[in-house]
Amino acid sequence: MRIFYIIFKFLFYSLILSIVLGLPTLLWLMVEEKPWVNERDQLAVEDVKRAKHLLHELDPRQLKDGETRPLTLTERDASLLVDQMLSRWPSTAQVKAQTRFTLDHAEIKATLPLPDNPIGRYLNASVQLTPGKSGPILTDVQIGRLPIPNRVHNWLIDFASAYLQDHPAYQELKQAWATLSDIQIGNGSVAVTVRYDQDLARRLEARGRDWVFPKTDRIRLGVYNDVLIAATRTLRKNSSLVFLLKPLFARAAERTAQGGNPVEENRAVLVALALYLSGKDPTRLLGEKYNAPASIHPTLAGRGDLAQHFSISAALAGIANSHIANVIGVFKEVQDAQGGSGFSFADLTADRAGVRFAEQAIRSAASAQDVQQRVISLNIESAIMPSITALPEGLQDPEFRRRFERRDSAAYNVVKDEIERRLDQCSFYRPAS
Repeated sequence: MRIFYIIFKFLFYSLILSIVLGLPTLLWLMVEEKPWVNERDQLAVEDVKRAKHLLHELDPRQLKDGETRPLTLTERDASLLVDQMLSRWPSTAQVKAQTRFTLDHAEIKATLPLPDNPIGRYLNASVQLTPGKSGPILTDVQIGRLPIPNRVHNWLIDFASAYLQDHPAYQELKQAWATLSDIQIGNGSVAVTVRYDQDLARRLEARGRDWVFPKTDRIRLGVYNDVLIAATRTLRKNSSLVFLLKPLFARAAERTAQGGNPVEENRAVLVALALYLSGKDPTRLLGEKYNAPASIHPTLAGRGDLAQHFSISAALAGIANSHIANVIGVFKEVQDAQGGSGFSFADLTADRAGVRFAEQAIRSAASAQDVQQRVISLNIESAIMPSITALPEGLQDPEFRRRFERRDSAAYNVVKDEIERRLDQCSFYRPAS
């Protein structure tokens, strides 16, 4: 019996020792000093144009149930899509990702910066995927310098699949994969045939709406829609946008005082205002019926289009980020230069004013509450919207190219810098001295 006791004791202490020595070794292998992904791919004007084209190709209003369409995604398309998905959750917002397509497989690399520690500065990971019948197949997983054996990640996938089997979102994901066929992964792109499933599209639309605008957000939007209804009953047509901002932020301050989150209240104000000024029925976007405020065509600098630019850019900055709002603003002007009303630096000024306004409105709880009080006491629109005097407008593409060549030229940057200088003079955006 004593020999069994000695063997058991030896095995027990060996196990403890292997755990004590093994965990630091695993951490050392997983954490590294250099990142695999240095920077996120930044959205550019050309990306917005391409996204608009892809959405047009897959517009459900133009497709019949069961109809198929070919779709090609580039590495850049996939990287931007993955980055935007990661940025939606605070827990993954710091992760930088990059997607690469090579013959027959896709590789996604990701880097997470770590807090200061003695082991390393970055947690890097990569996965390789190949198309399978019921979903993508993991063929290779690596965390830092530690390759994960196939049997380990296969077991984890099987476990997760069994656990999620009865979850509606998981079933919808499997059904979405079933609509894809003829998947061809080549160097730099993936080509696929997409079959339109009307019932699945409706369910995914509702799920996407709940993801972007959860129920609590839709309740807030209803509150501020009611504020707009009341305000537009008393304001004259073509009133300054300031006189809509004041009651909206007064209500936001009230709800904050009652325990509301000031950042989320301000974000809801910006979205509600943009939906109103866009002139479109928000029912499909939000999934709920809202009564429409009266159309009073609010203005900035005496112009309704500038109020629209300000409000929509502010909302985009509020629900996405400032860079995306800026890029979409420039994209709109590039479109206008190609047969529309022409490229307008005045419109860009309103876009930038909206972005700067949103940045302060949602930067932090303290900043959000400060904005609420400052807007309540706001009486002049020059505090949020600078003069547009002498800014070039109505430039069709040939004239724009003659004067500015391109959007990164010295001449273009002179006007951009002038816009920022004017914004800095607005009391709302004036840098702290």
